[in-house]
Amino acid sequence: MKIDSKTSAIFFDLDDTLYDLMAPFTSALQKELPHVANALGSDVDRFFSATRHYIDGLWKAYLRGEKALEAIRIERYQLAARDFQLTISMDEGKRLQEQYEVEQGNISPPTVVEEFLSELSNKYVCMGLITNGTTEGQKNKIATLQLDRYFSTDRMFISDEIGLAKPNPAIFDFVHQQCQLDNYQCYYIGDSWNLDVEGALPANWHPIWFNHRKREPQRQTEGYTEITSLKQLSIV
Repeated sequence: MKIDSKTSAIFFDLDDTLYDLMAPFTSALQKELPHVANALGSDVDRFFSATRHYIDGLWKAYLRGEKALEAIRIERYQLAARDFQLTISMDEGKRLQEQYEVEQGNISPPTVVEEFLSELSNKYVCMGLITNGTTEGQKNKIATLQLDRYFSTDRMFISDEIGLAKPNPAIFDFVHQQCQLDNYQCYYIGDSWNLDVEGALPANWHPIWFNHRKREPQRQTEGYTEITSLKQLSIV
């Protein structure tokens, strides 16, 4: 897919798009709940995908003030475990989440991500970040990944900080207005079908589904592009 560097604005999701979210999770699972990791075996990838699926739904309850952040983070593990006929207690879920956050302090962007962001920066492409999450948590990840090398502060948007979250298309409308993107073709690159594709489409952005985990789309629709590697994008 070719993208015009002069007329396009490219915004990114953060988690599991600009870094591998599964690596710190797998490390935390092996350290805190080795019995669960051993029981899952090669299904760790599917288990991780299940936790991502459940957190997408639980996030809406958190935004409505119905559930606490810590509660939904633990509940996602418990719901995913149930799918695999396993059980994770509240205490185990809490320990797993705490270790997961520790492991996220060691994240780094893959080489292909660094190369792509560097290319966009060198070509002066209008670029930014739109991510769901807590302000402190996402800012810590942004700092660890050193993403301020590529994104200016006024083009990094965190859901809790602005009071809007994906998949609500209003967050894309907000960014469009804040960054004055009327003269740009707006692209959004993210790994989540539910949050990223379904959120960007109604806002008239062009979603690029970074489906590096090779999942099935949630419905048949048009108006998006699917890639499994950033190398499939050509900036001209």
